[in-house]
Amino acid sequence: MRNLLYVLLTVVSILFTSCGPSSSTNNPQEPNVPQPQPQPQPEVTQKVVIGYLPLDDWEFESLFPSIEWKYLTHINASFARVKADGTLNIDPVRERIESVRETAHKHNVKILISLAKNSPGEFTAAINDPKARKELIQQVIAFTKEYKLDGFDIDYEEYDNWDKNFPSLLVFARGLYLAKEKGMLMTCAVNSRWLNYGTEWEQYFDYINLMSYDRGAFTDTPVQHASYEDFVKDLKYWNEQCRASKSKIVGGLPFYGYSWEESLQGAVDDVRGIRYSGILKHLGNEAADKDNIGKTYYNGRPTIANKCKFIKENDYAGVMIWQLFQDAHDDNYDLKLINVVGREMME
Repeated sequence: MRNLLYVLLTVVSILFTSCGPSSSTNNPQEPNVPQPQPQPQPEVTQKVVIGYLPLDDWEFESLFPSIEWKYLTHINASFARVKADGTLNIDPVRERIESVRETAHKHNVKILISLAKNSPGEFTAAINDPKARKELIQQVIAFTKEYKLDGFDIDYEEYDNWDKNFPSLLVFARGLYLAKEKGMLMTCAVNSRWLNYGTEWEQYFDYINLMSYDRGAFTDTPVQHASYEDFVKDLKYWNEQCRASKSKIVGGLPFYGYSWEESLQGAVDDVRGIRYSGILKHLGNEAADKDNIGKTYYNGRPTIANKCKFIKENDYAGVMIWQLFQDAHDDNYDLKLINVVGREMME
Protein backbone atom coordinates (compact mmCIF):
# COMPACT_ATOMS: atom_id res chain seq x y z
CA MET A 1 0.00 0.00 0.00
CA ARG A 2 2.81 2.33 0.90
CA ASN A 3 4.59 1.55 -2.42
CA LEU A 4 1.39 2.22 -4.40
CA LEU A 5 0.93 5.60 -2.63
CA TYR A 6 4.53 6.53 -3.42
CA VAL A 7 4.01 5.71 -7.13
CA LEU A 8 0.83 7.77 -7.28
CA LEU A 9 2.51 10.78 -5.67
CA THR A 10 5.41 10.55 -8.09
CA VAL A 11 3.09 10.46 -11.12
CA VAL A 12 1.10 13.46 -9.85
CA SER A 13 4.34 15.38 -9.24
CA ILE A 14 5.58 14.69 -12.79
CA LEU A 15 2.24 15.70 -14.33
CA PHE A 16 2.08 18.94 -12.29
CA THR A 17 5.61 19.91 -13.27
CA SER A 18 5.06 19.27 -16.98
CA CYS A 19 1.85 21.35 -17.00
CA GLY A 20 3.30 24.36 -15.20
CA PRO A 21 4.69 27.47 -16.92
CA SER A 22 8.00 26.83 -18.59
CA SER A 23 11.11 28.67 -17.36
CA SER A 24 13.50 26.85 -19.65
CA THR A 25 14.37 29.98 -21.61
CA ASN A 26 15.54 31.74 -18.44
CA ASN A 27 17.22 28.99 -16.48
CA PRO A 28 16.90 25.45 -17.85
CA GLN A 29 18.88 24.01 -14.96
CA GLU A 30 16.55 25.27 -12.22
CA PRO A 31 13.10 25.96 -13.66
CA ASN A 32 11.47 26.56 -10.27
CA VAL A 33 13.99 29.13 -8.99
CA PRO A 34 12.54 32.68 -9.18
CA GLN A 35 14.49 34.96 -11.50
CA PRO A 36 15.93 38.23 -10.13
CA GLN A 37 13.57 41.14 -10.73
CA PRO A 38 14.79 44.61 -11.78
CA GLN A 39 15.13 46.79 -8.68
CA PRO A 40 13.48 50.22 -8.70
CA GLN A 41 16.02 52.99 -9.08
CA PRO A 42 16.11 55.65 -6.36
CA GLU A 43 14.35 58.83 -7.42
CA VAL A 44 16.76 61.63 -8.25
CA THR A 45 15.42 64.94 -6.97
CA GLN A 46 16.70 67.95 -8.86
CA LYS A 47 17.97 70.70 -6.62
CA VAL A 48 16.44 74.09 -7.24
CA VAL A 49 18.45 77.20 -8.04
CA ILE A 50 16.25 80.26 -7.57
CA GLY A 51 17.58 83.60 -8.75
CA TYR A 52 16.00 86.91 -7.85
CA LEU A 53 15.82 89.17 -10.91
CA PRO A 54 14.99 92.87 -10.34
CA LEU A 55 13.27 94.00 -13.53
CA ASP A 56 14.03 97.65 -12.76
CA ASP A 57 17.74 97.12 -12.04
CA TRP A 58 19.96 99.80 -13.55
CA GLU A 59 22.09 97.13 -15.26
CA PHE A 60 19.17 95.15 -16.67
CA GLU A 61 19.63 95.99 -20.35
CA SER A 62 23.33 95.18 -20.40
CA LEU A 63 23.26 92.05 -18.23
CA PHE A 64 20.00 90.27 -19.02
CA PRO A 65 21.32 88.79 -22.30
CA SER A 66 24.17 87.09 -20.43
CA ILE A 67 22.10 85.27 -17.77
CA GLU A 68 23.23 81.65 -17.36
CA TRP A 69 19.79 80.08 -17.76
CA LYS A 70 21.22 76.57 -17.83
CA TYR A 71 22.09 76.89 -14.15
CA LEU A 72 18.67 78.13 -13.00
CA THR A 73 15.40 76.35 -12.26
CA HIS A 74 13.35 79.38 -11.14
CA ILE A 75 13.54 83.15 -11.21
CA ASN A 76 11.66 85.46 -8.89
CA ALA A 77 10.90 88.63 -10.84
CA SER A 78 11.05 91.53 -8.41
CA PHE A 79 9.16 93.44 -7.33
CA ALA A 80 5.42 94.01 -7.56
CA ARG A 81 4.84 96.51 -4.78
CA VAL A 82 2.10 96.03 -2.17
CA LYS A 83 0.12 99.18 -1.38
CA ALA A 84 -1.78 99.85 1.82
CA ASP A 85 -5.18 99.40 0.17
CA GLY A 86 -4.28 95.91 -1.09
CA THR A 87 -3.65 96.90 -4.69
CA LEU A 88 -0.38 96.23 -6.49
CA ASN A 89 1.96 98.80 -7.94
CA ILE A 90 3.27 96.89 -10.95
CA ASP A 91 5.15 99.79 -12.57
CA PRO A 92 8.57 98.32 -11.63
CA VAL A 93 7.84 95.11 -13.58
CA ARG A 94 5.14 95.99 -16.12
CA GLU A 95 7.45 96.87 -19.01
CA ARG A 96 9.57 93.71 -18.93
CA ILE A 97 7.59 90.93 -17.25
CA GLU A 98 6.22 89.37 -20.44
CA SER A 99 9.49 89.31 -22.38
CA VAL A 100 11.31 87.93 -19.32
CA ARG A 101 8.65 85.23 -18.98
CA GLU A 102 9.03 84.25 -22.60
CA THR A 103 12.81 83.97 -22.27
CA ALA A 104 12.59 82.02 -19.01
CA HIS A 105 10.06 79.54 -20.39
CA LYS A 106 12.11 79.10 -23.55
CA HIS A 107 14.90 77.85 -21.26
CA ASN A 108 12.51 75.71 -19.16
CA VAL A 109 12.93 78.01 -16.17
CA LYS A 110 9.87 78.82 -14.05
CA ILE A 111 9.09 82.45 -13.27
CA LEU A 112 7.33 83.84 -10.20
CA ILE A 113 6.37 87.39 -9.26
CA SER A 114 7.87 88.52 -5.97
CA LEU A 115 5.91 90.84 -3.68
CA ALA A 116 7.46 93.55 -1.49
CA LYS A 117 6.32 96.74 0.21
CA ASN A 118 5.52 99.80 -1.89
CA SER A 119 6.79 102.12 0.83
CA PRO A 120 7.51 101.55 4.54
CA GLY A 121 4.47 100.26 6.39
CA GLU A 122 2.20 99.65 3.37
CA PHE A 123 2.55 95.85 3.21
CA THR A 124 1.78 95.68 6.94
CA ALA A 125 -1.22 97.97 6.58
CA ALA A 126 -2.61 95.80 3.80
CA ILE A 127 -2.41 92.51 5.67
CA ASN A 128 -3.79 93.99 8.90
CA ASP A 129 -6.98 95.27 7.25
CA PRO A 130 -9.36 92.42 6.30
CA LYS A 131 -10.76 94.28 3.29
CA ALA A 132 -7.33 95.23 1.93
CA ARG A 133 -6.00 91.75 2.63
CA LYS A 134 -8.81 90.18 0.60
CA GLU A 135 -8.13 92.63 -2.23
CA LEU A 136 -4.42 91.84 -2.15
CA ILE A 137 -5.04 88.10 -2.40
CA GLN A 138 -7.29 88.64 -5.41
CA GLN A 139 -4.77 90.94 -7.09
CA VAL A 140 -1.86 88.51 -6.63
CA ILE A 141 -3.80 85.62 -8.13
CA ALA A 142 -5.12 87.79 -10.98
CA PHE A 143 -1.64 89.13 -11.81
CA THR A 144 -0.15 85.63 -11.83
CA LYS A 145 -2.86 84.43 -14.23
CA GLU A 146 -2.86 87.49 -16.48
CA TYR A 147 0.87 87.32 -17.12
CA LYS A 148 0.95 83.51 -17.32
CA LEU A 149 3.46 83.12 -14.50
CA ASP A 150 4.23 79.94 -12.60
CA GLY A 151 3.51 81.36 -9.16
CA PHE A 152 4.31 84.08 -6.66
CA ASP A 153 6.76 84.85 -3.87
CA ILE A 154 6.21 86.75 -0.60
CA ASP A 155 9.11 88.98 0.48
CA TYR A 156 7.70 90.57 3.62
CA GLU A 157 10.48 92.41 5.46
CA GLU A 158 8.68 94.78 7.82
CA TYR A 159 9.99 93.42 11.09
CA ASP A 160 8.91 96.11 13.59
CA ASN A 161 6.16 94.87 15.93
CA TRP A 162 6.64 91.35 14.58
CA ASP A 163 4.65 89.60 17.32
CA LYS A 164 1.72 91.93 16.68
CA ASN A 165 1.77 91.73 12.87
CA PHE A 166 2.78 88.13 12.23
CA PRO A 167 -0.70 86.68 12.94
CA SER A 168 -2.07 88.85 10.08
CA LEU A 169 0.81 87.74 7.84
CA LEU A 170 -0.06 84.13 8.60
CA VAL A 171 -3.72 84.73 7.76
CA PHE A 172 -2.60 86.33 4.48
CA ALA A 173 -0.39 83.34 3.62
CA ARG A 174 -3.22 80.92 4.41
CA GLY A 175 -5.64 82.93 2.30
CA LEU A 176 -3.29 82.97 -0.68
CA TYR A 177 -2.73 79.24 -0.35
CA LEU A 178 -6.48 78.54 -0.38
CA ALA A 179 -7.14 80.95 -3.26
CA LYS A 180 -4.37 79.94 -5.64
CA GLU A 181 -5.01 77.63 -8.54
CA LYS A 182 -3.63 74.12 -8.57
CA GLY A 183 -0.11 74.14 -9.94
CA MET A 184 0.67 77.72 -8.90
CA LEU A 185 3.92 77.79 -6.95
CA MET A 186 3.98 79.69 -3.68
CA THR A 187 7.33 80.65 -2.15
CA CYS A 188 8.65 83.14 0.38
CA ALA A 189 11.81 84.87 1.52
CA VAL A 190 12.25 84.71 5.28
CA ASN A 191 14.54 86.02 7.95
CA SER A 192 16.75 83.25 9.13
CA ARG A 193 16.71 82.76 12.89
CA TRP A 194 15.85 85.79 14.97
CA LEU A 195 12.13 85.97 14.15
CA ASN A 196 9.57 83.38 15.21
CA TYR A 197 7.55 82.06 12.25
CA GLY A 198 6.17 79.13 14.24
CA THR A 199 5.42 75.74 12.73
CA GLU A 200 2.28 76.53 10.68
CA TRP A 201 3.97 78.92 8.25
CA GLU A 202 5.87 76.26 6.32
CA GLN A 203 2.68 74.36 5.41
CA TYR A 204 1.64 76.92 2.81
CA PHE A 205 4.82 77.13 0.74
CA ASP A 206 6.57 75.06 -1.89
CA TYR A 207 9.93 76.67 -1.12
CA ILE A 208 11.15 78.77 1.79
CA ASN A 209 14.12 80.95 0.82
CA LEU A 210 16.34 81.69 3.82
CA MET A 211 17.97 85.11 3.71
CA SER A 212 21.17 83.90 5.32
CA TYR A 213 22.98 87.20 4.99
CA ASP A 214 23.08 90.81 6.28
CA ARG A 215 24.01 89.76 9.83
CA GLY A 216 25.58 92.74 11.57
CA ALA A 217 26.05 94.57 8.29
CA PHE A 218 24.25 97.74 9.33
CA THR A 219 26.71 98.71 12.05
CA ASP A 220 29.99 100.62 12.14
CA THR A 221 31.93 97.45 12.88
CA PRO A 222 33.34 95.50 9.89
CA VAL A 223 31.87 91.99 9.96
CA GLN A 224 31.27 88.93 7.79
CA HIS A 225 27.55 89.15 7.10
CA ALA A 226 27.06 85.68 5.54
CA SER A 227 29.34 83.10 7.13
CA TYR A 228 29.25 79.40 6.29
CA GLU A 229 28.58 78.62 9.96
CA ASP A 230 25.48 80.84 10.09
CA PHE A 231 24.26 79.37 6.79
CA VAL A 232 24.34 75.87 8.29
CA LYS A 233 22.67 77.00 11.53
CA ASP A 234 19.86 78.71 9.58
CA LEU A 235 19.09 75.58 7.59
CA LYS A 236 19.02 73.39 10.68
CA TYR A 237 16.88 75.89 12.60
CA TRP A 238 14.16 75.89 9.94
CA ASN A 239 14.19 72.13 9.74
CA GLU A 240 14.31 71.36 13.45
CA GLN A 241 12.55 74.30 15.12
CA CYS A 242 10.09 75.45 12.45
CA ARG A 243 9.42 71.85 11.35
CA ALA A 244 9.90 72.65 7.66
CA SER A 245 10.72 69.71 5.43
CA LYS A 246 14.20 69.77 3.93
CA SER A 247 12.52 69.46 0.54
CA LYS A 248 11.19 73.01 1.05
CA ILE A 249 14.21 74.73 2.60
CA VAL A 250 16.37 76.80 0.24
CA GLY A 251 19.64 78.35 1.42
CA GLY A 252 20.26 81.97 0.44
CA LEU A 253 23.52 83.02 -1.25
CA PRO A 254 24.59 86.69 -1.44
CA PHE A 255 26.19 87.88 -4.66
CA TYR A 256 27.29 91.03 -2.82
CA GLY A 257 29.12 92.15 0.28
CA TYR A 258 29.69 95.14 2.54
CA SER A 259 32.67 97.43 2.76
CA TRP A 260 33.88 99.71 5.52
CA GLU A 261 36.87 100.87 3.46
CA GLU A 262 36.97 104.63 3.06
CA SER A 263 38.68 104.21 -0.31
CA LEU A 264 35.60 102.34 -1.63
CA GLN A 265 32.94 104.78 -0.45
CA GLY A 266 32.24 105.87 -4.01
CA ALA A 267 31.62 102.24 -5.02
CA VAL A 268 29.14 101.26 -2.28
CA ASP A 269 25.47 102.04 -1.81
CA ASP A 270 23.88 103.96 1.05
CA VAL A 271 24.16 100.97 3.45
CA ARG A 272 27.76 100.07 2.45
CA GLY A 273 26.62 97.31 0.09
CA ILE A 274 28.86 96.46 -2.85
CA ARG A 275 28.18 94.04 -5.71
CA TYR A 276 30.50 91.10 -6.29
CA SER A 277 31.23 92.62 -9.71
CA GLY A 278 32.25 95.84 -7.95
CA ILE A 279 34.48 93.94 -5.54
CA LEU A 280 36.37 92.41 -8.46
CA LYS A 281 36.58 95.76 -10.21
CA HIS A 282 37.99 97.64 -7.23
CA LEU A 283 39.92 94.95 -5.36
CA GLY A 284 41.15 92.78 -8.23
CA ASN A 285 40.42 89.28 -9.52
CA GLU A 286 42.27 87.68 -6.61
CA ALA A 287 39.26 88.66 -4.48
CA ALA A 288 37.25 85.90 -6.16
CA ASP A 289 38.77 83.20 -3.96
CA LYS A 290 38.61 85.08 -0.65
CA ASP A 291 35.82 86.12 1.70
CA ASN A 292 37.28 89.46 2.66
CA ILE A 293 40.00 91.90 1.75
CA GLY A 294 40.70 94.48 4.40
CA LYS A 295 37.38 95.81 5.64
CA THR A 296 35.36 94.44 2.72
CA TYR A 297 33.40 91.23 3.47
CA TYR A 298 31.52 88.97 1.04
CA ASN A 299 31.36 85.34 -0.16
CA GLY A 300 33.99 84.26 -2.66
CA ARG A 301 33.95 81.18 -4.85
CA PRO A 302 35.16 78.65 -2.22
CA THR A 303 32.48 79.62 0.31
CA ILE A 304 29.73 79.63 -2.32
CA ALA A 305 30.90 76.15 -3.36
CA ASN A 306 30.96 74.87 0.22
CA LYS A 307 27.45 76.14 0.90
CA CYS A 308 26.17 74.37 -2.22
CA LYS A 309 27.94 71.17 -1.20
CA PHE A 310 26.29 71.28 2.23
CA ILE A 311 22.88 71.64 0.58
CA LYS A 312 23.45 68.59 -1.62
CA GLU A 313 25.12 66.41 1.00
CA ASN A 314 22.35 67.07 3.53
CA ASP A 315 19.44 66.84 1.06
CA TYR A 316 18.01 70.35 1.34
CA ALA A 317 15.92 71.68 -1.54
CA GLY A 318 18.48 73.96 -3.15
CA VAL A 319 19.85 77.51 -3.14
CA MET A 320 18.53 81.01 -3.73
CA ILE A 321 20.55 83.94 -5.09
CA TRP A 322 20.17 87.59 -4.27
CA GLN A 323 20.58 88.76 -6.95
CA LEU A 324 21.67 87.69 -10.43
CA PHE A 325 22.79 91.09 -11.75
CA GLN A 326 25.32 91.47 -8.91
CA ASP A 327 27.50 88.68 -10.28
CA ALA A 328 30.73 89.20 -12.22
CA HIS A 329 30.25 90.54 -15.73
CA ASP A 330 31.13 88.60 -18.85
CA ASP A 331 34.57 90.19 -19.04
CA ASN A 332 35.22 88.18 -15.88
CA TYR A 333 33.24 85.14 -17.04
CA ASP A 334 35.47 82.53 -15.35
CA LEU A 335 35.04 84.30 -12.01
CA LYS A 336 31.23 84.26 -12.02
CA LEU A 337 29.61 82.89 -8.87
CA ILE A 338 26.71 81.43 -10.87
CA ASN A 339 29.19 79.10 -12.57
CA VAL A 340 30.23 77.79 -9.16
CA VAL A 341 26.58 77.29 -8.19
CA GLY A 342 25.83 75.51 -11.46
CA ARG A 343 28.82 73.21 -11.20
CA GLU A 344 28.04 72.20 -7.63
CA MET A 345 24.25 71.94 -7.88
CA MET A 346 23.63 70.58 -11.36
CA GLU A 347 26.67 68.88 -12.82
